[in-house]
Amino acid sequence: MLINKSNKVEADDIATFKMVNGDELVAKVVEITGAGDFVLNRPFTVIPSGQGMGLLPLLLTADENQDYTVRNQHVLMYGSTVKEIQTHYVKMTTGIELVTPGSIIK
Repeated sequence: MLINKSNKVEADDIATFKMVNGDELVAKVVEITGAGDFVLNRPFTVIPSGQGMGLLPLLLTADENQDYTVRNQHVLMYGSTVKEIQTHYVKMTTGIELVTPGSIIK
């Protein structure tokens, strides 16, 4: 597994995970266990769309309020999510649209 040590992921971070099957996930990290597994909340998969990158719930028919464990051997690499996708993730999971500098405030 590749880890970006300058960009460490911790609990409560919104992180991006590249899975060994090629999927890319974005989720809120609840915990990194002693075994190195990841407990994630509200995992989404990244999909290309006509307007750029989109987020689709990873498990369409599962309870979205549960936490899910991803085994570290299924993760190829992970790191912090870029700000634009973090903002979109927050909007998708909470309905809250964050104000960014330049959008209202100058």
